[in-house]
Amino acid sequence: MALDAVFPIECFGCGREGEWVCPDCFKSLAYKEKQYCLHCKKENLFGEFCPGCSRDYYLAGILIAGDYDNELLSRVIKNVKYHLVKGAAGYLGSYLAAFLINEISKARVAGMDLKAGRIWEKFSGASSAPVFLFNPAGVIIVPVPLSRKRLRTRGFNQSELMAGAITKRLPFAMENRHLKRIKHKIPQAKLGEEKRKKNISGCYGWSGSNLEGRSVILVDDVATTGATLNECARILKENGAGEVWGLVAAKG
Repeated sequence: MALDAVFPIECFGCGREGEWVCPDCFKSLAYKEKQYCLHCKKENLFGEFCPGCSRDYYLAGILIAGDYDNELLSRVIKNVKYHLVKGAAGYLGSYLAAFLINEISKARVAGMDLKAGRIWEKFSGASSAPVFLFNPAGVIIVPVPLSRKRLRTRGFNQSELMAGAITKRLPFAMENRHLKRIKHKIPQAKLGEEKRKKNISGCYGWSGSNLEGRSVILVDDVATTGATLNECARILKENGAGEVWGLVAAKG
């Protein structure tokens, strides 16, 4: 049962009543200053995997919006994930949307028109930039799914709520029905890096039509090793996806 209906709603930052994150505290949430290859930790522009590291990944890269050691961001994530504060998940999604808009702005894209979704002609940055920076229209945003057992226990999928909040500000099409968690196993948080890869293998399936080369953004609250996102990317690529990127609020 979500705890929103049990406890009074107070800002996780300042304690102001009425919202889990008040406007002032939301504005104070900083973005991660530098992105990097999650495998070798080499800094880069967009969290893309280095050419050598990319051999082990189906993902093009993982964009990490913030730092887990940010007290407010950490508090929001933990309350959503472990204390079942369903209403706070939307704030994480809004944070990710604001982060993406900030990344687009930093990339100095000319002729930006998000609503029209037109392809932007000038881009100052690396050739490895996520394709959705060029053309967000037509890109699919997919939340990492929960197993039926965990969904029943928690009552909601925070990644789905986050993805929904993102689509309110950016013209991505959300697909939340066909990527499915088909096996329930012990939580990844309890395992080391190598065991995470084995534990998550074969846990996801796709029940939809061929994705026909469309770019996909996989959304989750936290990434640690990237094993879950990469396994989801593997399934999506096997079913015709083009470029697949991970997008998370923080690295665990």
